[in-house]
Amino acid sequence: MTRYEPECRDGTLFLVGDDDRLEVGTVDDVVDAVGGETYTITYDERQRTQPWLDTDDQGRLDVDVRETATTLTHTDDLVADLREYGMETERYGLPTRTVMFADRLVDILDRQGDPDD
Repeated sequence: MTRYEPECRDGTLFLVGDDDRLEVGTVDDVVDAVGGETYTITYDERQRTQPWLDTDDQGRLDVDVRETATTLTHTDDLVADLREYGMETERYGLPTRTVMFADRLVDILDRQGDPDD
C-alpha cells in the first residue's frame, strides 16, 4: 500500500506517492473548506484519561488544520477516491476535489486521528 505524502508548492497542496502526484488545491481553500484554522475534537471520559492526550476540562483538543493538512499522510484508496473529483469550482465557491479532501480530513480527525480506521 502506497502512502501519499503531502507536499506544498507555492501554496498549493499535492499528495505525492512513488511516481504519482495529485493536486488537492490551495492550502487556504482546504482551511476554508474545513471551517477555519483550527478544528476541535471532543474526546469522551475514557479517551481523555490517556496521559499523552492534552485536552481541556471538557475533553476538547484544538487541531491546527493547516499543519495537519500539510503533514498527514494518506492511503492510495483516499487518493483514488479524490481523483474522481475535478478541480472545477462547484461547491461553496471552492474546487470540488478540495472540498472532498477537506471532508475526508475532518472524517479522519473525528476518528481521533486514525487515518486507516
